[in-house]
Amino acid sequence: MDEIRLNIDGQEVKSKPGMTVLEAALEAGIYIPSLCYDPDLEPHGGCRLCVVEIEGMPGLSTACTTPVADGMVIRTSTPEVNQVRRNTVELLMADHPIDCQRRGFFTVQA
Repeated sequence: MDEIRLNIDGQEVKSKPGMTVLEAALEAGIYIPSLCYDPDLEPHGGCRLCVVEIEGMPGLSTACTTPVADGMVIRTSTPEVNQVRRNTVELLMADHPIDCQRRGFFTVQA
């Protein structure tokens, strides 16, 4: 199979086999927040900000570690997804100095 078709937030997206949901979304111009994603490293889902709902799968999945599959239906901004992301950022920032030397480097600070 040369091309995988999936649906992200109602938008049909074409992807290549072996890509992750996050990579397919980024390539299609769909924003999914993440802190730990780096295209030069193996994904590990450490920051948990890229969680998404995938139809037919229980719970939430990390977009950076989930491989695309033909016919996949993904939702990136549901109330549950947004609440989990909000909680994650709150936990990350609870013990992080707001005047960090890297201020503005991360999109959550900018």
